[in-house]
Amino acid sequence: ALWKSAPYLAHFMHGYKFNERLDEASPDIVSEVLRQHASAFLGAEALLEWSKLDPGNAKLRSMVHDLLDAGLWRLLWIPPTVPYWPLEGPFEGKETITKTLLFSAWNVVPDVVSAVLSYEAERRMVGGRIDSYLEPAKQQRPLLRLTQPANGKRPRRRLLLLLLPCLPLADLAHPLEAPAGRNRRCWVREQIKRLLAGPQLPNPRNGEIDERWEWAAPLLLDPALRTFLQAWKDGELPTRGSDEPFPKPNPDIFGSYVDDLLELQPCQLGRWPPGLVDLLTEVALGSPAILALRCLKASKGVGDDTRRELATRIADAFWSLFNQPAVISLIRQLATETGTSIKKSIYWRLVLRYCRDGNLQAVLDEQWHLLWEQHAWSDDTSAEEIAAECAKELMQSVQPTRSRVHARFFRTRNRNADGPEEIRIRTVFALRFGHLHTEDGQPISQDAVRAAFNSPFRPFVLTSTSIGQEGLDFHPWCHRLVHWNLPGNPVDLEQREGRIHRYKGHAVRRNVVAAQRESALAAWQSGDDVWELLFRLAEDAARAAGETTGLVPHWIASGEHRVERHVPLLPYTAEVDAIKRLKRQLAAYRVAFGQPRQEELITLLDRAGFHVNQLEDWAIDLRPPQARR
Repeated sequence: ALWKSAPYLAHFMHGYKFNERLDEASPDIVSEVLRQHASAFLGAEALLEWSKLDPGNAKLRSMVHDLLDAGLWRLLWIPPTVPYWPLEGPFEGKETITKTLLFSAWNVVPDVVSAVLSYEAERRMVGGRIDSYLEPAKQQRPLLRLTQPANGKRPRRRLLLLLLPCLPLADLAHPLEAPAGRNRRCWVREQIKRLLAGPQLPNPRNGEIDERWEWAAPLLLDPALRTFLQAWKDGELPTRGSDEPFPKPNPDIFGSYVDDLLELQPCQLGRWPPGLVDLLTEVALGSPAILALRCLKASKGVGDDTRRELATRIADAFWSLFNQPAVISLIRQLATETGTSIKKSIYWRLVLRYCRDGNLQAVLDEQWHLLWEQHAWSDDTSAEEIAAECAKELMQSVQPTRSRVHARFFRTRNRNADGPEEIRIRTVFALRFGHLHTEDGQPISQDAVRAAFNSPFRPFVLTSTSIGQEGLDFHPWCHRLVHWNLPGNPVDLEQREGRIHRYKGHAVRRNVVAAQRESALAAWQSGDDVWELLFRLAEDAARAAGETTGLVPHWIASGEHRVERHVPLLPYTAEVDAIKRLKRQLAAYRVAFGQPRQEELITLLDRAGFHVNQLEDWAIDLRPPQARR
């Protein structure tokens, strides 16, 4: 049964008796097996050189096709359920993408699946720009970094546009303020132009073009930002519940960059540079600091000072994300594919465009609503304390701790004795649920893994054995479940599927949005939580339709989106009959419950998390096309 479930077993079967016997095997026997069955094994040198990895198994090949070949490796977050403008770039056509939760009966499967999917996703992201799989950070330096050349000039002041929490850009150019029917991005541009034309700003008509406008504009638009910058430079900003000091990019020279801003006199500025309005529009639509400021405003009772501080912390998490070697290669690869002009291919501008194309504003608003609802249940906690806790969890999910899977290799007479016996495969795209460790060997808690998966950011696939099938929630950004191996009884099947059909699950939110999107956006006002509006309108519609169970719309919402059950079936195996038997037993199991009272139904849903009319059944035939005929 193991060979049907996973390829490359000899490399990943840690803790199995097979592994112990392999240790005792003669090197001559191992060499002969490797020679005769080379396709069943991985080559360490090939992996280190970023060679393409054959999935080596029909089930895994189906996963690679469904996820990686469909372009999911190009995304750093799941697209929002309510995009504020059409998705573009790598996000175009990915509106219905969801995360994947996979259950297997074998302990080796989570390691193999997470390793193969993560390696192949990273290989495609790198695109040949990093030579070796080992230590990519030594081969690709961060591109979002402040520098101080020997000539004393500071050429990277515009990078601070990603971090500066300018309130007017956030509040007075909010895309949801656009009138119904207007292109929101065009409307934001008009607002930027209006802000720049304000009487407090100089607008010389003669003289030389002054490019300092491009990096000084946030401070000119928001004079109160001056106090924040001074406190940031001096290390006087509060930690707001964080164990870490307030972040500073390149702290040894950060103060000099801040001084450049604070010492600039508006009366000394020359004419606007061409494209200033367009640049600030990009900042208003794509700067993580501005986007975080906006989503924080939906939290009543959070003051502007706290908004600035938390938004800057969140923006720093994105700064770290976009400095990761594979992410840098991905962003530059996408720019090459689209033929971006030289001026707009500057990395920080590519970051702005990626955030804009992926509707990061809408993603943050949606995730903030889910986090706020999770943490705001106590009357004894202030709004600012709740916001700090939500921001902390959001930051951790933006740049989650990277874990790794150990892949074992074999030294034989025909191999260099100095070759690696083990490669630690980074698992970022896909992750196993269970006892994990970081690349440095530090333990990662199950709560941390669950929090990462329950965010819109990576990992996009979570693999688990039975340890994750009871009492845990994985539903916020996932409505796709894969039964890699079938459970032995219908109760376990129900328990597995209950992990992703729960309160305000991903499929539920999609159906609510399909019915209420236009009404909610039309009713939205500055400071509102668009998701509170959506569910309030959905509740009103449910009452008008006579739905009084209390389960609609938070648990059950009619529409085309369903929890998806994927069962990769190998032909001519016992699984073909087993799934039919389980479905019959499951139907009988539900009939046996009859029509329980509302309280019992709520208890049942809470325990099993399932509703018969809310599931899409996808049994996958893994035979080649010619065999299916």
